[in-house]
Amino acid sequence: MSPVDKMLFSVSLKLVSGQTIFLKGRLELEKVIAVILAAGESTRMNSPISKLLHKIGDYFLIELPVKACIKAGVGRIIMVVGHQAEKIKEVVGGRCLYVYQEERLGTGDALRKASFLFSSFNGEVLVLPGDAPFVTYSILKDIVRYHREKNSVATILTAFLSDPASYGRVVRDSNNTVKKIVEKKNATPEELRIKEVNSGVYCFDAQKIVEVLPLLKPDKVSGEVYLTDVFEIFYSKGQRVEALCVQDPLVAMGVNTPCDLERARKIFAQKYKNLIN
Repeated sequence: MSPVDKMLFSVSLKLVSGQTIFLKGRLELEKVIAVILAAGESTRMNSPISKLLHKIGDYFLIELPVKACIKAGVGRIIMVVGHQAEKIKEVVGGRCLYVYQEERLGTGDALRKASFLFSSFNGEVLVLPGDAPFVTYSILKDIVRYHREKNSVATILTAFLSDPASYGRVVRDSNNTVKKIVEKKNATPEELRIKEVNSGVYCFDAQKIVEVLPLLKPDKVSGEVYLTDVFEIFYSKGQRVEALCVQDPLVAMGVNTPCDLERARKIFAQKYKNLIN
């Protein structure tokens, strides 16, 4: 652990009201750990402010996945921070433990940075992007429940989009088993026709993801380490990966550009505001 990691970790252990590492849980998620990936630099927003610090309704964008985790009854929330980390910590406060990703080397590297916090944990690890305004607490409960029912090593939350645009495609084999997630820039023409897309929300068996994270390698073009590569590794090992496809395609919506932000604000005001509190 780097000195910065140690500093953030020691500070983050001092949670609100002196509560213990695990928050008081509700229902079946009290022993689940959630990791929110919030280190990115938001370059497409063309703003000096991180996209996670823009508001949707009465909330900062980064607060929405945190609120969903808390309302779902998740026991521990870890947030991987990097770009504008201190400002994000000011907004979120003691609701999370913090891990610092000094170099933004991709989502796979981000989860690796956090893995020391669940390396000996026997349970599920939820992974969420920081810019997921429409992932509600009920969806988090659903993916954990589905993951347990299917007894899989990993479960991906997916949606079908008529225009998948830049989203990663969910590739299945001839038996309809999830084989991998392929990013648009790496997809073949056939794969680009796939309508089932990755939302960026995952549920993992903690010990299984800890085993494969060291196997991830940087992308040859971007140099980033993609978390999505773990699914092909699991498949190659003959380990079961499931996908829970949600009916509401908005669940897969991220916020990457000013246009995305304005659209999210309108949708939030019309459909989602009452689901937050």
